[in-house]
Amino acid sequence: MATILTMSFKCVEGGTFTCNLDDPLDDLTAVQVSTVMDNIIAADAFDIKGGLKEKASAEIVIITTNKLF
Repeated sequence: MATILTMSFKCVEGGTFTCNLDDPLDDLTAVQVSTVMDNIIAADAFDIKGGLKEKASAEIVIITTNKLF
């Protein structure tokens, strides 16, 4: 089983940018993720043309793999 934190942002010039982080902390809160996303936008942390405008969504995705052989 794999766990991924997916953070999506709206870009200034349209479209979205998604950042995935493997193995987030089990006790991670929405407030913590929201704060990090605000910091990413404020710091212009990624080289996105026009920059990031606002938070779109954040979710923790759990992937279960059933190996067949």
